[in-house]
Amino acid sequence: MMKKFIKIFGFVAGGVVLTQMYQNCSQFEVMNSDLSSLSMSSSILPDSAHPGQKELTPPTQHVLVANKVYVSALMRDIFARTDADIELENLINKWIMFRPAQFGGSCNPYDSYSARDCGGDISNANLPQSTDHNTVRESFRLQFCENILGKDEFVSAVLGKITSTAAGPNANSIEQVYKLFYRDQDINPLTINSLVDMDHNLAQKSEVMIDRWRAVILQVCESPGWQLL
Repeated sequence: MMKKFIKIFGFVAGGVVLTQMYQNCSQFEVMNSDLSSLSMSSSILPDSAHPGQKELTPPTQHVLVANKVYVSALMRDIFARTDADIELENLINKWIMFRPAQFGGSCNPYDSYSARDCGGDISNANLPQSTDHNTVRESFRLQFCENILGKDEFVSAVLGKITSTAAGPNANSIEQVYKLFYRDQDINPLTINSLVDMDHNLAQKSEVMIDRWRAVILQVCESPGWQLL
């Protein structure tokens, strides 16, 4: 009987010991888990002695373009038919001179009673002489090129300033047109070749000569490079 009681007590005692051992193990695991999480959190926390780097902003580049005074003078030199070409002046004023906010260049509010030179806004008298390239400016510039070259007389005015026009556009005459817009700049041979190819395609479609010239001059006029500073 005593042996049986001892055996039962041994089993119970062993179970209690095993239970305590498992509880101790779980306590150690919780402690270890807390320590590991503490070490991880401490590694995540920033060091006050070493603040984080500031976010870098990418550099910006501004494209500076000629103001309304230069652009207007250049268009007069290219398209003027007479010394006082009123129709040309009206187009220049409409799309360039009276757009100081887009083309840059301050205005004189005392030049005219209507202050049209200031684009209807007296604050434009304080505008900088040069401005950055902008989408609205390009829209006005392209409309000027399309409006003025929509008239045969202005196409003929350009042709009167170059030589070798009778045979149609060729490498030499196209380079002369290019230099009317791009002063003191050499034309890229690839540009000449592309314009010659364009004219060749128009000739194959039996386009009249003045329209072939109109297409060449329009391509050069609409290109943005001649206004860059």
